[in-house]
Amino acid sequence: MQNYFKNKIALVTGSSRGFGYSVALKLAQEGADLIITSRTTGALEELSEKILNYGGKVTVAPLDLRNQLHTQLFCKNIYEKFGKIDLFIHSAFLAIPMAPIETISEKDVLKYFDANTFLTQRLIKLIHPLLKKQKDSIAVFISDNTKKKNKKFLGIHNAIQAANKEIVMSYSEETLRIGPKVLLFEPLPMPTKTRSIMFPGENKKKLSSCKEEANKLIKLLIDNIKN
Repeated sequence: MQNYFKNKIALVTGSSRGFGYSVALKLAQEGADLIITSRTTGALEELSEKILNYGGKVTVAPLDLRNQLHTQLFCKNIYEKFGKIDLFIHSAFLAIPMAPIETISEKDVLKYFDANTFLTQRLIKLIHPLLKKQKDSIAVFISDNTKKKNKKFLGIHNAIQAANKEIVMSYSEETLRIGPKVLLFEPLPMPTKTRSIMFPGENKKKLSSCKEEANKLIKLLIDNIKN
């Protein structure tokens, strides 16, 4: 079987748990060299140990991506160490609890947009120079539209998802000719911490698994590398 990820540098955000964790682990198993980042140091170290046990290579970067200076330095360090990124998987997301629109303060609205939509644009700006170092690089942004038909108590969440999608699709079309290839991936609902904050009390037995959805993403990446 061809190893599509050998010697590829893969950056996965939100990789300390849940979907991002499963994606990073699967990429390592497939031969990619990982850069993993999240705010949770202990969980990153646990993932790093697993990757090393597979014989993989991993760079651990505990980081709050909302800190613009630290994120800029992080990207500078990636350039100095690797000179490029082949795969960028942005799975970090700040969960927005369900709430009536009239109860949400402007401060909280700005917090959620900054941690999600504004961050997406900032990361594109910072990561793009690293991605365009090679023509076959791929950037994947995770979308969650599983409740898009439900407007009740999800106004801010839906607004952020819609804004994120417009930013990513614009980026995708702008880079269609010169790269990187930009994809939106919409996994089925999974029993993640983010999901439990948004939908407390949900029957987890009806949800997909992070491992299963990560496998789908890996297949999507392979299909795009082959083509």
